[in-house]
Amino acid sequence: MTASAGLSISAESNGANSTDRRVPNMVLILADDLGYGSVGCYGADERLIQTPNIDRLAKEGRRFTDANTTSSVCSPTRYSVLTGRYCWRTTLTHEVLGVFSPLHIEPSRLNMASLLKRRGYRTAAIGKWHLGYGDAQGALLFRTDYAAELSPGPLDLGFDYHFAVPANHGDLTGVYVENRFVYGLRSGNIPAGLTLPGPAADDSNFQPTYTADDMENPRAKILDLDAPRRKNKRVMGTLTDKAIAWLGQQSSDQPFFLYFTPVAVHNPITPDDDLAGRSGAGPYGDWIHELDRSTGRILDALDQLDLAQETLVVFTSDNGGVFRPENTASLQTQAYQAGLRVNGSLRGSKHSIWEGGFKVPFLARWPGKIPAGTTCREMVSLVDLLATTAAIVGQPLPAADQAAEDGFNMLPALLGDASANPIRNDLIMHSADGVFAIRRGPWKWIEGIPVDAIKPGARKSRAAEHKAQLYNLDNDPDETQDVSEANPELVLELSSLLARYRDGGYSRELPPVITKAEAPPTILPPPIGTTVMQEPLDALPAAPWTAPRGTWRAQDEAVWGTSQPRDQQPAGLRGPLPITDGTLQYDLCFRQADRHSLRIHTAGNQHSFRVVVSPSLLEITKNPSAGESQDQTLPLARLRLALKRGQWHTLRVTFQGPQVVAQIAGVTAKANHPILGQAKEQMYLLVFEGDAGFRKLTVVQ
Repeated sequence: MTASAGLSISAESNGANSTDRRVPNMVLILADDLGYGSVGCYGADERLIQTPNIDRLAKEGRRFTDANTTSSVCSPTRYSVLTGRYCWRTTLTHEVLGVFSPLHIEPSRLNMASLLKRRGYRTAAIGKWHLGYGDAQGALLFRTDYAAELSPGPLDLGFDYHFAVPANHGDLTGVYVENRFVYGLRSGNIPAGLTLPGPAADDSNFQPTYTADDMENPRAKILDLDAPRRKNKRVMGTLTDKAIAWLGQQSSDQPFFLYFTPVAVHNPITPDDDLAGRSGAGPYGDWIHELDRSTGRILDALDQLDLAQETLVVFTSDNGGVFRPENTASLQTQAYQAGLRVNGSLRGSKHSIWEGGFKVPFLARWPGKIPAGTTCREMVSLVDLLATTAAIVGQPLPAADQAAEDGFNMLPALLGDASANPIRNDLIMHSADGVFAIRRGPWKWIEGIPVDAIKPGARKSRAAEHKAQLYNLDNDPDETQDVSEANPELVLELSSLLARYRDGGYSRELPPVITKAEAPPTILPPPIGTTVMQEPLDALPAAPWTAPRGTWRAQDEAVWGTSQPRDQQPAGLRGPLPITDGTLQYDLCFRQADRHSLRIHTAGNQHSFRVVVSPSLLEITKNPSAGESQDQTLPLARLRLALKRGQWHTLRVTFQGPQVVAQIAGVTAKANHPILGQAKEQMYLLVFEGDAGFRKLTVVQ
């Protein structure tokens, strides 16, 4: 499955930086949220939208009808594209990275850029990044400082040049990053003597401020930075200009790799003024036109530079399109009402475990190598791109347990080699909720178990995905008929194979069977000290306890608090805490709740702090004191947890002077702050977005 299998285009060259000019240049265009039915060559109605440039790749190259992303959201797929590894093998087990997340790809890990740089390529990452900056060194309190050097970053992965939107179109930074700093940063932690490039003062592609109207989430707080801000309608044009300029700087005697990642067609939908009203599908159709124009400009640049004949161009998307027809205010829904089927006839969309979240356009053009105007129906995955790149340049891959753990060489499928065996027999898919599915041939088995940490709203809206089910995609491509009951042996076989790949650490080879023993529950010894309060919580406690918010009930020898998402406030149970130093301990059980917060007020109610427990995190935070604004919180500790819903866990919080120690499920968080040493007066047991139970509360001093 690597170059050693005789599929390499070039012979093995000697030396880490040697160059064989028989290898092609490579341009990978990874669109954002572009659904399977959103372009002409995949069936979009030409009366609504026209995509002549993307369609040109289909005419001059090869169109794949069964290309799949690894995730139904962006960051995990982008990780897989570059590393050849499923992202769920990392700490990112659901959803996406945040704006302030550290670099998610280890600089030591083999990736497309480092592999190609080793083979003499010039490399660039231009467009949407959304894979983080900086090194948290394991600290969950890490927060990327955009006013300082953004390192490690893409340049530490093997890219020679980087120009990007840090996370998403409309993210709260409102800036670009160039190489290691925010583009045009005027003040901040800038090394003495370093002059950072930036746009001209009158550059119409930029604006002085970024507002709520510019952001995907208008409720987010805009990052305070002294730097030029993006102008949303000009982001696509600016990124494309940078990509074309970089292409023009490349020499003819050295191959190059351009990882170009447009922000279209992600929200907010902001086509440039000259494209507004051009499509029959409203602004969303215009936004697709913007993506097509950008693609055409890249192809035209290759033509003008006389590089097209020796360049492999791949065009695809990071996940399926947004499709929520119940949201009538959505511009995608308006496009759907006009007749545009964003994901074709496929069920589901971005975020979901259905095919509409994973099956994406995939086009490849390589004149003289890839047969023009052809179609490939073979099942491939975007995680295969690293192994394929290695085969093209003649670079054998390390062992499957060391790098490119999940990628297969799809070069035979690209070249149209009809005599080759199928590229892969199976592939794994992973939704935004952490739900796994595995495909083998026509069969798709959905495990149906979301991670415990997902929000209650997602549990409700995607409940149909949170159960085991089996589909035959040949007979039922739109996933309408669950046939698991009729095929129990197949379900067992696929579930066992999924577990083997998941536990084994890789899937491009069959790993050995690993029997994972479940860790025994952590049992804390009794707290030491004099008992000053003991409340069994087997019934609603009497005064001075009160329940000012939410619904509280006694059940199964415990007290349960329930907060509805529509309430906007947590369920709260307030009680006394008459100690300065000592220990507070109780049992906690999550059902549907998103998180539990133990809020503790000092005497006189001047200060408070909180210990927050969710199924995935343990945090200690100082709250704003009297007279401070509500955003003046101070995080003191943050650690990962793995709590199972429906099980009881003991939470112990120990106060000793200015230190607080919180313990649960074998995880210990420590925090220091002067207010932690003050006399305590009250505690609140708060439950957010769902229900959680409490029992066996004890306070000792």
